[in-house]
Amino acid sequence: MIEKRNVQFLEGASPAKLAFYLCLFNLVLKLVLIPTNGAEYTDGILQITLFSSPNRLYPPLYTFLVTLLGPIFRNPELAGRFISAICGSLIVLPVFFLARSLFNKQAAFFAGLIYTVSPVPLRWSLHAMTDSLFALLFFLAAFEIWRGFCPDSVNPGKRAIWGTVLAVLATLTRYQGVLLFPPLVLMIIFLVRKRWRFLFPLLVQTLWLLPVFWMVFSGFRHPEQFAERAGGDFLSSLANIGNLFESFLSYTPYFMIWPIFFLFLAGLFYLGWSDGRKRIFFGLFLYLAVFLLLLQSAFSSFQSRYLLPLGPFAAVFAGWGMETLRKKWEARPLLFTLLFAVTIVYGMGFGLASVFLQREVFRDIKEASLYLKNLPGETVIYSNEAYKDLGAVKMRYWSGRAILPYEGERDLPPGSVLCLSSAYGGARAFTGHRAWLRRKYGVKLLASFECGIVPLLPDVMEEPVSHQNPLALTFRYTPQHFRTEIYRIP
Repeated sequence: MIEKRNVQFLEGASPAKLAFYLCLFNLVLKLVLIPTNGAEYTDGILQITLFSSPNRLYPPLYTFLVTLLGPIFRNPELAGRFISAICGSLIVLPVFFLARSLFNKQAAFFAGLIYTVSPVPLRWSLHAMTDSLFALLFFLAAFEIWRGFCPDSVNPGKRAIWGTVLAVLATLTRYQGVLLFPPLVLMIIFLVRKRWRFLFPLLVQTLWLLPVFWMVFSGFRHPEQFAERAGGDFLSSLANIGNLFESFLSYTPYFMIWPIFFLFLAGLFYLGWSDGRKRIFFGLFLYLAVFLLLLQSAFSSFQSRYLLPLGPFAAVFAGWGMETLRKKWEARPLLFTLLFAVTIVYGMGFGLASVFLQREVFRDIKEASLYLKNLPGETVIYSNEAYKDLGAVKMRYWSGRAILPYEGERDLPPGSVLCLSSAYGGARAFTGHRAWLRRKYGVKLLASFECGIVPLLPDVMEEPVSHQNPLALTFRYTPQHFRTEIYRIP
């Protein structure tokens, strides 16, 4: 009876209303949770300060939007989180309408609901980072590309134009958007061979010069990062890539959560492979998934948020999986109700748990920075926070002060202040530096700040060896504690 009433509700509601309610629920949930996180990651600070502190790491669209909203929120971090929350909510709309176009209204509702309760999208739509904006633009572009390739496409030239615009905007958010360029080239070739109007879609491809110009004039540091993280020789690099690629695949069911992964597989199994539109969508998904994971594996950074652009695709297939099982289990409604309840409760529970248990990351550094902000202006400040040659990115941003690098056991001028964080170098290095300072100077502790997380999803770890590494998930239920102490040098 429960399952039957649910079906009647879905059949009676219009698609537009269902999509609106799903989007509204997402928006309310994310806006309520925006204040939860105590601080931001280094990447987020670099992204919102790109124009004031050029770093050659990121394209400009996200920073532009943050700057645009800055006067309204009077806080770049809050503006960045608001953009992420809005984009993370809007993704439900293309997920819903693509699933409806491929399958039916019920599958569309299930797809939107599955994306809503997916833990990874929920967590990263609450941070001031580019990920949610990129995922939205990336999926919208893929939606248009798929529509252009469909045999029943009415105006593939128009689809190519919109696909290009959205793909370029995605690339101006994160450079991984360039993966959408080859399918667009194929679409242009398709238009030429079919003798459809291809001149304007071809001219629109010149928009790809925008990210090229940005890289030329602002700099492009990613090749340097790839080189830094590569192995000692070609075979070692290849082994590292293979290991990380395998790890991404192995932990995908955990990131998606097992019920959604089961529905995803069911959706693929019952896809209806005779339908060309479905084969094209799966082919596009497979191409983007393989190359996106290869790219991130070569980057040697294991983080769940790198799977975020693939989440909407997975939700579409999982939505169809749930709708198929609903039909097949009509004679056993309680079985479907159980599957539905487990998926929603497990997904939302895991998502909320990861949000709250990981909300304090870098809060100790932020609170220490705010303490430094109130020190006399002439105070010389050192910190062991370091991000490549960019120094103490977070501490400099939150304190508004010049922060000099502390590079280990070296002489420090009398009257200066040293900020020592266990997040950089690990607990053992932190303890060693602190012992040396006490022996050398007899330093005075001015302030101490602590925070802790439980890294259900890959996060900052106490020991650097497990940071951005599949090893982190071995300790996913182990609390991680961080401490930042401020000393005055006598």
